Amino acid sequence: MFFTVRRLLGAALILSAFIQMHAIECGYAAWKPKIVFSSTRDGDSEIYVMESDGSKQVRLTIDPARDYDPSWSPDGERIAFVSNRERGQEQIFVMDSDGDNPMRLTNDSTHQEPAWSPNGDKIAYVRNRGGRQIWIMDADGGNQTQLTEVGDNRNPAWSPDGTRIAFRSLKNRAAGLFVMEKNGSNPVRLAPDMNITSNPAWSPNGQRIAYDESLGLWPSQIYVVDSDGGGEPERLTEDLPDKSSPVWSPDGDMIAYAASEGWGDVPLTIELMTSDGKHLKQLSELHNGSDADPDWYVPVGWSVSPAANFITIWGEIKRPAAGR
Repeated sequence: MFFTVRRLLGAALILSAFIQMHAIECGYAAWKPKIVFSSTRDGDSEIYVMESDGSKQVRLTIDPARDYDPSWSPDGERIAFVSNRERGQEQIFVMDSDGDNPMRLTNDSTHQEPAWSPNGDKIAYVRNRGGRQIWIMDADGGNQTQLTEVGDNRNPAWSPDGTRIAFRSLKNRAAGLFVMEKNGSNPVRLAPDMNITSNPAWSPNGQRIAYDESLGLWPSQIYVVDSDGGGEPERLTEDLPDKSSPVWSPDGDMIAYAASEGWGDVPLTIELMTSDGKHLKQLSELHNGSDADPDWYVPVGWSVSPAANFITIWGEIKRPAAGR
């Protein structure tokens, strides 16, 4: 029996290695990681999806209302987004990842900024009824529960292990980037709000949080800070273009973000840089509208065990950097 199990395990390892090597030789995975985003290129804000190299951009929503701020479910089967398609009030909807079967989850007041929990059973969001506060609900819209009560709170983002939520808070003099427990307790400030700190995003390993900060008359820039509160924030980007809404690639090597060459009505594009701030490429082309709100998803089945450290995947399959 033991010999049979060893043979089966050996065969599985050989098959896994063959599949990985074939993927490397072909250059692409059968399913490539994708980025969902919003765009006003067709006159109003709609939800689009593209490959993580910027190719195959496909429109998912077709509605005269404003659809924006998309968020992938962890299994990639659904996308949460914000729309004012019903009664003109911004509510949170979910749809299939191909744009079918949209369903409204919230009612009354204004609901924005949906963020899935890592196991997909909860959605954190912002409810604006006399002030913005962070709430949480079941993935079907049930059990809506308020987490924050004081100040102006927005931009919820779950930690990869699902135990904490990062958010931006403006509360008296204690403004900035905060992290709290998933039930709303024990808020801890990670970065002071010298100007306007927004859009936190956890690194896949949970050790760092990227965010953008508006520097008054200067362009918004992207920073990272340790998620445990240690160390000082590190600035990744410089000067123009204006950069905001960072989101990490599944392997933590890259950060996608929205960029604009100026202020006001200057169109946004989605760009890509390494996690240490080196610009790589522009993913979406400049057009009459803006592309914003990027969110990254890697299909289940192409995750690579850190222990194996055999290949790293984002967009194209590539070999890991030396020494990783």
